[in-house]
Amino acid sequence: MSQFIQSLESRTLFTGTTATGAALLADVKQVVSSAATARADLRSAVSAATTNTNTVAADLKTSTTSANRASNAGLLRTLRSDEAKTFATLRAAETALLVVGSSLSARAAADGKALLLHPTNTGIEARVTADTTALATVPAARLATLQADALNGVLGTDLTNLVNANPANTALATDTSAFNGSGAASAAIANAVTAAGTFTTATGTLNSDVNSTTTGSTIPNLVGTYVGSSGVDGTHNEGLPSTLVLDFTSEGADGSFTGTITTGSDGNTATTTVSLTGSVTADGSFNATAANMGGGLTGTVSGNTISGTETGSDGHQVTFTVTLQ
Repeated sequence: MSQFIQSLESRTLFTGTTATGAALLADVKQVVSSAATARADLRSAVSAATTNTNTVAADLKTSTTSANRASNAGLLRTLRSDEAKTFATLRAAETALLVVGSSLSARAAADGKALLLHPTNTGIEARVTADTTALATVPAARLATLQADALNGVLGTDLTNLVNANPANTALATDTSAFNGSGAASAAIANAVTAAGTFTTATGTLNSDVNSTTTGSTIPNLVGTYVGSSGVDGTHNEGLPSTLVLDFTSEGADGSFTGTITTGSDGNTATTTVSLTGSVTADGSFNATAANMGGGLTGTVSGNTISGTETGSDGHQVTFTVTLQ
């Protein structure tokens, strides 16, 4: 039954902006909807398999003789028994996935919304961390179990045994193909497994949004060119605003970056470019130094804008603002 399994896109990357309560509610609704679809698809798979087995039983009546009646009856009982066991196993695996995944999703969304209202509450943040850790691993593990159970080839073996025992029964050979390739029963089982995968993807999307409500969960990616100016602070007049260009060429997972800084001089067109190093944290705190800057730059990243204070080699400070181009 390997044809029943579809690869799933990983949804473990964090979002770049903090989720809102409305986004979390939408995520929960998607989890609930995809769970309902998964349950319906498995019921359809059970129905398709039962219908096909009944068709196989009817086919056997047309070719059963006194010589093979007992043998066919035994093979059919084995098929029905294995079918019941197979779908009982699939139902149990699906229930384990949907119940746990839904429960974790609802709890994580509630904790995430609470943290949006109380962003400095370390107790809520700890709950969110525990929620997201569980969501990142438990549904995926339960889905893997379901996928492995769907690979059970016992029904195919049972049907092959029936066909081999009745080689002249062409209707039987045709009807047993429903469990192979694109047959109705095969397709129904594939749909059920795919739907379970869609549910797991939905829990991953919610997990990503919940994770973005935590402080320290996402470090801004600064790579790019930011253009703006540095001004005057009212106590030390440096003249006209100066052009300022920050070009971040690389950034590490810890927020450390390298690049260049290009500065003008009191409104003049002449510029100077030197190397720049520094770091940014998940709360947007920004600092950078360059060879000609003394105290360097400190400030805050907010969306596509960085603003703060530029400290010169003589200790004088002016404000600056640059925006991603």
